[in-house]
Amino acid sequence: MRYSSLADFIDKGTSAFAKGPVALVFVEDLIEVESTIRYHQLTGFRAIVVFGPTEMELPHTLEQEIHRIDYPVLEVADVQKAVNAAIDIAEGTWLYYCYNAEYLFFPFCETRNVNELLVFHTEERR
Repeated sequence: MRYSSLADFIDKGTSAFAKGPVALVFVEDLIEVESTIRYHQLTGFRAIVVFGPTEMELPHTLEQEIHRIDYPVLEVADVQKAVNAAIDIAEGTWLYYCYNAEYLFFPFCETRNVNELLVFHTEERR
């Protein structure tokens, strides 16, 4: 689903946070955007929210699988504003954020997914 702004997402996109974990991907430039999204899909995130410029082009099938927000990431304050907005509407949901061309690595990530990581943390109270 595509949203025209952060405010539009806050009004209509709360369903993205219904089941976690959720990855927030901030696109600063157009390098490795598709591979970043696909990696985080394979890692086990139930929803991926992508904040990027309007000129960003993604394959139609990929765009149907994510929540895309037309939101230029020009300064650190832009990221802080978006993350704080997500926190406000995602009560109880585990959030992770990164920039494009960044990939989440954790112990045994080759054979385990992020859900298993969170279960481990919960059971071990870490």
